[in-house]
Formats: sequence, C-alpha cells, structure tokens
Amino acid sequence: MEPADAVLRFLESLGRRSEADFYLSLFRAEPKERFAAISVDANVARYATEAVTLDLRFLASLGLFPVVVLGLFDSKEAQEHAARIKRRLERGGVPATILEGEGQALHEAAILATRKETIPIVSMVPAAGTPEGPLTNLQSDERFARLSELLSALQTRKLIFLHRPGGLRQQATLIPNLDLTRDVEPLLATKELSRKERAMLTQSRRLVLDGVRHKLLVTISSPLDLLRELFTVKGAGTLLRRGANIISHESFATIDRDRMRALLFSAFGRRPDEGFFERPANAIYLEEGYRGAAVLRQTPLGAYLTKYAVGNEAQGEGIGSDLWRRMVSEQPTFFWRARPNNPIDAWYVKQADGMARCGEWKVFWKGLDPVYIPSVIGYALAQPIDIPPATE
Repeated sequence: MEPADAVLRFLESLGRRSEADFYLSLFRAEPKERFAAISVDANVARYATEAVTLDLRFLASLGLFPVVVLGLFDSKEAQEHAARIKRRLERGGVPATILEGEGQALHEAAILATRKETIPIVSMVPAAGTPEGPLTNLQSDERFARLSELLSALQTRKLIFLHRPGGLRQQATLIPNLDLTRDVEPLLATKELSRKERAMLTQSRRLVLDGVRHKLLVTISSPLDLLRELFTVKGAGTLLRRGANIISHESFATIDRDRMRALLFSAFGRRPDEGFFERPANAIYLEEGYRGAAVLRQTPLGAYLTKYAVGNEAQGEGIGSDLWRRMVSEQPTFFWRARPNNPIDAWYVKQADGMARCGEWKVFWKGLDPVYIPSVIGYALAQPIDIPPATE
C-alpha cells in the first residue's frame, strides 16, 4: 500500500472518509505555502517530538508541507528543537530546512521550501544577548508581529498551536470554538487559563482581528490530535475565529438568488426546487459571504425554519453557531423538521426544547407553548420539500 493510501485509511478512522477527502482536495487546490503554519511550543518540542514528526511525515506523504514555527513563547532550546525535528524528518525521508531571520528574505525562503516539497522550520532565534527562557510581553509582541508578517506573505489558511493539554477548557470542559470579537474578555476574566494559554488567546485576537488582512483560522490542539483537527469538521481542539457578520433580510427580494442556490448546493449537494424562492420567507439570516443561511417563514404558530445551511467549505468554522445565536436572539418561538439521517441531527436535539419522531421526519421546536405541539407537527409535516432528494 502506498504511504498516502495508508494515511487516508488512518484518516478514515478519525471520521467520515468524505470529510478527509474534502479537506484534502481543498488543501491541495491552493498554493502549497497557504496550507498551514504549526507552532510547536517548548513543552511539546521537548516531550512530544516523535508525535509531531510522525504527523509531519503523514502530511508530507499527502503532498502537504506546513511551516513549523518554534520559539514563539519560550526561546529556550528553540534552535536545538528545530535541529532535532529536522533530523527526525530527514531520517524518515522528508526534506526539511531551518530558516532564521525575518522580513522578505524569510518569507521568500519559506514559500520556496514548500513549493519544493520541503518542510520549512522557522526558529524564532533570540537577538544576541537576550536571555533564554519565557519571553517578556514586549518580546512576545515582537515575535508575533514577525509571525503576522510571515502569515500575511504566505496567505496562510490556518495557524495551529500545538499545546500538550490540547484545547482551552472552562470548568474542565473543552471549549470547541471562541469568537475573538466577543468571547475573549469573559474568558480572560476567569482564572482557568495558564499564562501560556492567555498569551495564545490575546495574541490570536491581535493576529486575526488586526494583524492579517486575509482570512485566518487559529486552533489550539494537542499534538496527538493534529490530523483530527485538520481533516474533520468537528476538529479536536479550540477554534479561535472572527465572528461571522450575519445580515438579516425580510424577503428573497434583497438577496442574490444565484449565490443562495450555490450555497444550498454546497451544503446539501442538491439544488432547491423551482418553487423555493416563490414561497414566502419573512426572516432570512445570511452570512455576508453567502457561506451560511437560515430561512424562516412566519406562521400563526411561530416561525417555521424552512432551511438552515452552511456551505461545505465553511463547515467547522463556527458560522452555524453564529447563525443560530442570531436567530435565537430574534425569534422567540420557531420550529423545524429534519430527517433522522441529517448529519447534524444530534446537534439539533441539543438545541431544541422538544422533538417528535414522525415517520421519515423529526419535528423540533424551541420556545413553544406545549399546547401548540400537535399543530406544529401537523404544519411541519405538510410543508413541501425545498430540496428534492437525489435521483438515480
């Protein structure tokens, strides 16, 4: 079996094969330097080098060559860690090169390395005379400014912080995603984050909101979960992102129907029927880039959620949560239906106040007076199918 086939088999064990295939196609469709940057902190480099290099070898076998960054939070032994990672990669047949310095020369060298299918290892070497060890706030700001310039030059899609404990936690529960525009301060106000986690959070906010102009996703994950983080919708750590800009419309008259059709096709793999845009919609919540939408119709029983969709490429980025949060804040009562095999059925169950199984459908509701449940079920089951099933 070819190495790439063996890795794909492994990825299939982490989630649905279709997810791994989708993300692999997405990553391969762009210039190699855009794929990802992976920050390896001192503890991971010291105690989990084998796990990191194994993941890098897996990625290289798939034609993916991330930029590896060392010394962002702690300069101690950064050069030694870089040399050790390079040796282990080359021992496994994966070319690697250590890059130092800053500015355009560094950026061009990193781009050239990835295009030559070599893993660039960027060591944030301290200036002469700088004591090794944890960085001061000023030194940390300087290094993240250099990182911001590097990510901007490469147009990097994703920055991954490898952190031995994995993603951020609150009350011992993993936080799956954080909106950097609104969730940071409440979390920083608690005492649950370590010094390093606070630095990751504050610096990520600067990077995403002010540091780079292109779209950048940041995740904090364990080195043991790197592949799951990259190749599954759910991920395996904490996603740090700019919150989606959700625009509301009162009808289809103010939206681009072609873009909406493309969104629905991306989300469901099928196009809406001809009557979809002719049926009334009184509240449409739409991500500004047409990457997610919720379409509701007002009824005497409350709002009927006729369509809730997130584009394939945007799944796992938190857009669905942003749409849902906006919708719930403005729609005190609504209901919807979905087939039991819907990929987000379990998520719907968690969000709903109640649910009834009715033949080929499940009917869900939120904020509903129980006296109206039978009427809501009847209304939902009588609605036309917006997106016809695939035909042979």
